[in-house]
Amino acid sequence: MLLKQRMNEPRGKRSASRRELRNSVVIFLMLLSCYGYFFPRWAEWNQNSRMDLTLAIVEQGTFVIDDYYENTGDYAVYGGHIYTDKAPGTSFLGVPAYAAFRLLAQTPPAQFALRKLTTSNALQETLREGGTGLLEEKVYFAAALYFTTFFTVALASALLGVLLYRFLGRITLDSGQPLWLPLRLLLVLGYGLGTIVFPYSTVFYGHQIAAATLFAAFVVLYRIRHGEMGVNWLWLVGALVGLTVLVEFPALVASALLGLYALWFLPRKRDLVKLIGGGLSFALLLGFYNYSCFGSPFASSYRYLGRFPEISRTGFLGFHMPKWGALWGITFSPYRGLFVLSPFLLLALPGFWTFIRDRDWRAEGVLSVGIVGAQLLLISCWYDWRGGFAIGPRNLLLVLPFFLLGVAFFLRAWGERLWARVLFGGLLLVSFFVTGIASTSGQAFPPITIANPLVEFFWPHFIAGHITRNLGMALGLRAWWSLLPLVLFVILSAIWLSGNRTKPDVRS
Repeated sequence: MLLKQRMNEPRGKRSASRRELRNSVVIFLMLLSCYGYFFPRWAEWNQNSRMDLTLAIVEQGTFVIDDYYENTGDYAVYGGHIYTDKAPGTSFLGVPAYAAFRLLAQTPPAQFALRKLTTSNALQETLREGGTGLLEEKVYFAAALYFTTFFTVALASALLGVLLYRFLGRITLDSGQPLWLPLRLLLVLGYGLGTIVFPYSTVFYGHQIAAATLFAAFVVLYRIRHGEMGVNWLWLVGALVGLTVLVEFPALVASALLGLYALWFLPRKRDLVKLIGGGLSFALLLGFYNYSCFGSPFASSYRYLGRFPEISRTGFLGFHMPKWGALWGITFSPYRGLFVLSPFLLLALPGFWTFIRDRDWRAEGVLSVGIVGAQLLLISCWYDWRGGFAIGPRNLLLVLPFFLLGVAFFLRAWGERLWARVLFGGLLLVSFFVTGIASTSGQAFPPITIANPLVEFFWPHFIAGHITRNLGMALGLRAWWSLLPLVLFVILSAIWLSGNRTKPDVRS
């Protein structure tokens, strides 16, 4: 029956569907290759803390990280034991990946590859002077971290890129003469490679996983609202929202706004029980974890921080009244400013206005503005709004897909005009350049003491050839040459996409 329906479709429609599928596959491979090309930063407390919990679960069957925590300062102390102070969702998702790596590492090919890494001159050159070098146990941990990050964070982030590409197809962007690449493709590549999504898709953090699950929940709700999916899919929405909060606790506010959106459009309000039911299992899992670690299902790791107790003593679990300095810091400052690293996202501001004014999209526009605004307000209330050692405002990663919708509506309203395309193209090129330098320079994220990381940290490292550890180095390529395979692959992929753009079907 399905085959017969497809045969009855107009030939132009089938051709467009194939192009969409091919573009989706290339976008996925392009983003996944870029994210998977770089190794996670070594000696990075945030990701090490999450990985320590994954190791403890697989190796010892416990939530206690007593035997692993010495590689991090991000931990909680309770009852004489050490625990991660992070939301446990990312660590839980990493368990299958690390368990698979643990089995693979015992095979002769894997053992040979690990031994080769310990003798790699290109990797040796990236280590700090006076360090312990490429010890076998350090290489094993780094390889395990890379493998686990690839199959959790990088994979989720690349899939989010495809989801954005498909959803943006609902917003007409290319009704006029397209550029070298259609605006929709440029927009998705701008998101994936021209924002802090790029560097944070290469480390074992939870932000990009949470962004993927939150936006997926939004897309499913949108389709339910428009009758493309039945209300039984609310179970999936609940599960996605529950997983989002389990991965990143601050996502609770954005998740609540999605719940209000569902409550608004559902004709039978009792169907909301399905959404709640879908998230219940994740709430119970979090309660069990908190009870096992901290003695109560309602406890929080932030009450028992080992290295930064001042956070738990500030306001409510580190939250206080909003500060304008923090809001400036995460938006326009050279220190952590989102729009400094990715200026093309500025176009979301006028785009949100047209988003809300569009009658067919008004509800989604209000929701998107609400999610973005709530997150900005939340982070400006947070004690550590800087995010520690970080590239840009990492706590805004959760809502960047909704920023992208704002940019899409800017292009929908003005994208056919030359000035708008020149403005978008220029800002996008700057974003690619700045984010590319920040994503590929140095072996660690910049310290909190550096006022202008781009000028004082990233650019000097890049000029000196201090390139982030990557697969090219594992093959023996040094400094900038290690980026050559990835650059060639990205260029070839972009050329293919430019030749596969949608063309008018003269037969239809």
